[in-house]
Amino acid sequence: MTPNSNSQRRLRALWLAKGIGGLLCTGFGLSLFGEALLRKGNGQSWFWLGTLCLIVFNFGLCLLFDSHNHQLDWQRQAKLRSPDTEF
Repeated sequence: MTPNSNSQRRLRALWLAKGIGGLLCTGFGLSLFGEALLRKGNGQSWFWLGTLCLIVFNFGLCLLFDSHNHQLDWQRQAKLRSPDTEF
């Protein structure tokens, strides 16, 4: 097993983990937003839940964008390793 294949596996694992985590956090942040909106409509305390929703939602977006960078690196390494690559 070559070091490049280990690096590719690591990049692919990071891409999958961060992509799935980003989707989960983004969805959970939107769910928290709905709950904060309902609480505000009912006249209940909503500020801290709304703040948490912004944090979770933005963290999910950051994970998604970072996973895309790992995907591009993984694909770039795979293209460099293939013998039919044209430069």
